[in-house]
Amino acid sequence: MGYIFELLVALMFSFGGTCVQLIRPFFSSSMITFLRFSVGVAWLLLLKAVRRQRMRKDFLSNASLHWPFLLLGAVSKWFAYLLENAALSIGVSYGNILTQPAQMVILTLLGAFLLREMLTKKQVIGVVLCVLGILLISWNGLSLQEMMQGSLLLSLMYVLSGMCAGVFIFAQKKAAPYFDILDSNLCMFTLSALFSLPVAFFSGGFLPVAPPDVKCILAICYFGFVTGIGFYLNALAMTMVPMHMVAILQSTMVFFALLWGVLFFHESVSIWIMMGTVMFVLGIILGRNQKAQQKAAPSRA
Repeated sequence: MGYIFELLVALMFSFGGTCVQLIRPFFSSSMITFLRFSVGVAWLLLLKAVRRQRMRKDFLSNASLHWPFLLLGAVSKWFAYLLENAALSIGVSYGNILTQPAQMVILTLLGAFLLREMLTKKQVIGVVLCVLGILLISWNGLSLQEMMQGSLLLSLMYVLSGMCAGVFIFAQKKAAPYFDILDSNLCMFTLSALFSLPVAFFSGGFLPVAPPDVKCILAICYFGFVTGIGFYLNALAMTMVPMHMVAILQSTMVFFALLWGVLFFHESVSIWIMMGTVMFVLGIILGRNQKAQQKAAPSRA
């Protein structure tokens, strides 16, 4: 079941770009971010209701002592989705495949410099392969002028988004000893929704430009579901699957995302993108710190 859950999580998150493509004709990218968080919070509340799980009695006392971890997680996840959704609203539906290698690189660096975790040769090679894969996809065979006109900026947005997502995982790891993972994520996502609301309102994109169609509404509901429930399934799966398999199974997300872009939106995928994707997937597999990942079970949400 663990393998099925991991593949299911990878499949769920691979539709992120597809959701943005369906929502963006009606809502701005900043509003998409707010909807993603707010609907995700609704799904988490529903999960708590179904499980009849109350917030732990020591939540408020722990929050008063360890609030920096909750705040760091909320801010980093807000920036991660704000950047990712903005880039997806401009570019192709599979562009967010770049967030995964960037996330792995920043997690490796945070583990080495802040948590004093020893880097293995495989991890160093993995970081190098991830960076080379990002550069290859960003280049995509374009001239320097073409890259400066847009491709490089989008790649930078995705890389920064992935780095922020990595900081969110770091915050989750630091908060894990003090909070139930469902409570802490509910708190962080609620704060993220509150942070994203004024940006959506004052940017002028709070109201839809036209009445949303059925596809848009379904995409919003699904996007929130993945955001709120995806991490829970992932955390459950990681208790059943060997850690070296987790990286392999999670990496299949990028191939699903490429496939949906070709099938649903007829987007082209060049040989450079395929080569870069294979390169950074190998880098992710080599670079995962198994010990750190065991302590930071909810790796994506």
